[in-house]
Amino acid sequence: MRAALIQMPVTADKSENLETACLRLREAKARGADIAVLPEMFCCPYDNACFRSYGEPEGGEVQRALSALAAELELYVVGGSLPELEGDRVYNTSFVYGRKGELLAKHRKAHLFDIDVEGGQRFRESDVLSPGNAVTTFETEFGPMGLCVCFDFRFAELARCMCLRGARCIFVP
Repeated sequence: MRAALIQMPVTADKSENLETACLRLREAKARGADIAVLPEMFCCPYDNACFRSYGEPEGGEVQRALSALAAELELYVVGGSLPELEGDRVYNTSFVYGRKGELLAKHRKAHLFDIDVEGGQRFRESDVLSPGNAVTTFETEFGPMGLCVCFDFRFAELARCMCLRGARCIFVP
């Protein structure tokens, strides 16, 4: 298994971010990747003020593009994460697509990052985002894989639960 970990600049233009992500996925495939992983919130600025307006429901434009590209390239795509809208809630969600473009997994970030340092930095994801509540694994030809998003990985029990399900690798956009 060969994995590509994609880093990319994120702009205020959602379409431009998607175009950049697709270009990087094509480059990853050309370099022999079996699985490519996009970064957290790759399609919008990482700012509470942006999450709802850049969000989309499950099956939205960005997800359809990643699914189609996964099928075209026959590449597993861990779609970083994006703001997923469901009712009045916004989730930081990672979608994984198989080599045929099928949705293999969906993980909503469970551990939201909140920081409030007196006289210093303040950022509270929980002001806008809702937490997920799942342990997420998915099957590949290389065996079971685990999935979580960013700060989730600071909580060892989540990784342990994925490993107990047989995860051979854990992807952490």
